[in-house]
Amino acid sequence: MDVALPGQIVTFDFRDSQAPAPSDQGIPRPLRVVQWNIERGYQLDAVIATLRDLDADILCLQELDIGNQRSGGGNHAEQIARRLRLNGAVAVEFQELRSPCRAPAQQGGGLHGNAIYSRYDMAFRAVGHAPAYDWPRDGMRLGEPRLGARVTLAAEIRVPRRPAVLAYSAHFECFAGIAGRAAQLCDLLQDSSACVPELPHQLVFGDFNTFAHSLARLSPRYAHGWHRFRNLGMSEAEWWVENVLAWSVDDGPVNLRLAAEPLPDHLRPSREVLRAARNPGWWDPFDPVRDITISNHCGWMSAKADWAFVRQFRVVRHWMANRDFAASDHRCLVLEVEHAHADTVAEHMLATKRVARELQVKRASRLWT
Repeated sequence: MDVALPGQIVTFDFRDSQAPAPSDQGIPRPLRVVQWNIERGYQLDAVIATLRDLDADILCLQELDIGNQRSGGGNHAEQIARRLRLNGAVAVEFQELRSPCRAPAQQGGGLHGNAIYSRYDMAFRAVGHAPAYDWPRDGMRLGEPRLGARVTLAAEIRVPRRPAVLAYSAHFECFAGIAGRAAQLCDLLQDSSACVPELPHQLVFGDFNTFAHSLARLSPRYAHGWHRFRNLGMSEAEWWVENVLAWSVDDGPVNLRLAAEPLPDHLRPSREVLRAARNPGWWDPFDPVRDITISNHCGWMSAKADWAFVRQFRVVRHWMANRDFAASDHRCLVLEVEHAHADTVAEHMLATKRVARELQVKRASRLWT
């Protein structure tokens, strides 16, 4: 497959140049924005039908296949743009190698990545993450023979008559454990913070694979490291809220809550990580415990794996689509948002801190999560 190499961005634009975007006319309506892992496009027609019905202004999608046998061999990134008449791009994370160790439903031969689509003009760039694994060496052992590394796609979206929006579409490593994914989270926190002066209105969306709890604790492939059994009673999503998201950039130059974790000396976060692990104002309106987005093994492996962080936006409405998991193994997060003033950031940080306190109180009676 010679469309691109891992780390590169491929763009598409199938907009109808004669049709004005809805927000170009009359009173600007709220932006409708979507976060969804489409599970490699196994059910691509159903995915596109769902997205067409949602009629969103901005789509942040993960797990897009290009030329992989497992999903029919098509260029799903291009097909979504063409069939929905959108502008967009995909950041290629991996070249999925064809291998006899893969079952037919997992067979590669192409590319895999994350995408952002919109009705509007966009400028794209990639945010890289340090490889969690040496894939040429470890891919066979993990059942994922591939080349590449995790890459988050970022887009500056030029919304008519409103300030530009900075959007991210991320997919964190499922095999990295809590500490590995926290490091990838810090990459985005740092990038987002640096962009706040020029682009304060942000959407940080993605499948962050926050599922290292409950039944996953029994698998050293998916839950490993110090946190595997040391935080019983706490889901990974709760760990994120309490240890990272509730610490604001205004709370101090380093995250003292994360620094206070009772880790062995050789596992303590570096000062660079503690500086990066500070929230510049992200807020997710979905509940970190009740609003699960994946559910496997008869519900024994359920998690809020997908996140829809907003910064300096007012959330008018939010809900989940694909609740029955018919089109993908992830639910789809849908938000309607309006640009807001800077004081919204402080309000949302207070809300996150309140949620963190409530989680600590409720967890006192739970022995296993």
